[in-house]
Amino acid sequence: MAKTFSFVGAGLLFLVSFCFLGYGLIALVGSTSTAPGATSSWAGLGGIFALIGLVLAGGAAFLVWVGVRGQKTEVVQQVTMKVDLPGETKVEQMKCRSCGGAITANDIKIMAGAPVVTCPYCQSTYQLTEEPKW
Repeated sequence: MAKTFSFVGAGLLFLVSFCFLGYGLIALVGSTSTAPGATSSWAGLGGIFALIGLVLAGGAAFLVWVGVRGQKTEVVQQVTMKVDLPGETKVEQMKCRSCGGAITANDIKIMAGAPVVTCPYCQSTYQLTEEPKW
C-alpha cells in the first residue's frame, strides 16, 4: 500500500512541479522582452517559481525511487528432506571411510538428489552408496 501512495504522490508532485517550472519559464522569457515599456520585474518571480518546480521534481523523483526500491522481495523456501536409509542400516553404526569417526544423522545432507556424508572429524566428503542386499 505504501508503494501505491509513493507513486501517486510522485505523480502529483511531478504535475505540480511542471506547472511551477512552466510558469517560471514563461515569466523569465516574458521579462526579457525588448519591447518599449517592458520591465524585467518578473524575472525574480520567474526564477523563484522555476526553483520551486525543480525542488518539487526532485522530491517526486525521490518518491519514485522509494517506490521502486521497495518492490524487491525475496522468497525464502525451506525444504526438509528425510533420508530413508535402506535395509537394516543404523545411523549409530556408521563410520567414516577415511578416519573411522562416528557419523550421525546430522552429518548426512542431500546434494543433487543423493545423500552425501561429511565427516565432522576429518572433513572428508563422500556420497553414501547402498550396498547390494545379496
